[in-house]
Amino acid sequence: MTVRPLRGILPPVVTPFDSDGALDLAAFEANLEAWAGEDLEGYVVLGSNGEAASLEEDEKLALVRAARARAGGRAVLVGTGLDSTRATIALTRKVADLGADAVLVLTPHYYKPQMTAEALRRHFVAVADASPVPVYLYSMTLFTGVPWPPALAAELASHPRIAGIKESSSDLGLLGRILSSVPPRFEVACGSAPVLYPALCLGAGAGILAVANCAPALAVAIYRAFQSGDHARARRLQAALTPLAVAVTATHGIAGLKAAVDAAGWRGGHVRAPLMPLAPAAREEIRALVASARESWRA
Repeated sequence: MTVRPLRGILPPVVTPFDSDGALDLAAFEANLEAWAGEDLEGYVVLGSNGEAASLEEDEKLALVRAARARAGGRAVLVGTGLDSTRATIALTRKVADLGADAVLVLTPHYYKPQMTAEALRRHFVAVADASPVPVYLYSMTLFTGVPWPPALAAELASHPRIAGIKESSSDLGLLGRILSSVPPRFEVACGSAPVLYPALCLGAGAGILAVANCAPALAVAIYRAFQSGDHARARRLQAALTPLAVAVTATHGIAGLKAAVDAAGWRGGHVRAPLMPLAPAAREEIRALVASARESWRA
């Protein structure tokens, strides 16, 4: 199995809906076509910021088809993590058949008290054993409520189909422990934009960042500055990105992220219930932050 290196910046792409909550596939396709002009390494489809938990399976498969058709040579990673190992394997095989380059598997979490390190290990191994494509682990404790066991990544890194992990907690201590415990071939992606620069300094090779939906050039500029050794520029750009990154995640969530995509000139669309639409004042705040981030990057 060929494992494509996970490098650079990838957005976990938003899934636009219309005002009735129906999937707006044309808007999704338009975003991908517009982002073709950005220096992104690929796309993550069916991630947390893509409202995967609110999608039906036929919608998921339609989004994967559309992404694969419009990604060109860029990587397409697809979120397939479900609470059942069997269901995760089934979805993983389906998206692999549609051309996914790899899958991103969220920790199962509905039965939290039983999600021990051993239960998680068995789940990820079973999925990887059955997967036709490389598997990336996905730690998102904020949403799952399941803390990532620090030793688990090192144990799973020996599996030939488990290629890496997306760690989204902003916990640099945890990220550092993971990085120090895994072999060089095991890719580690930062999933929290406010700590992108320090995560790169620790050894993360990529950023899978919500804010890259609305400020891709700024996120890429941080990565490029770090790669070129211009740490002063990377720190300055990180400071410019962080207020927007916080607003579209911790403060306003996916509704805020979609408003930022709209403000940036692309098509964020509506959120799907039970998520709530953004208040007008918050939308104005987001618009100002997008404009400020753009000016900071150009300065």
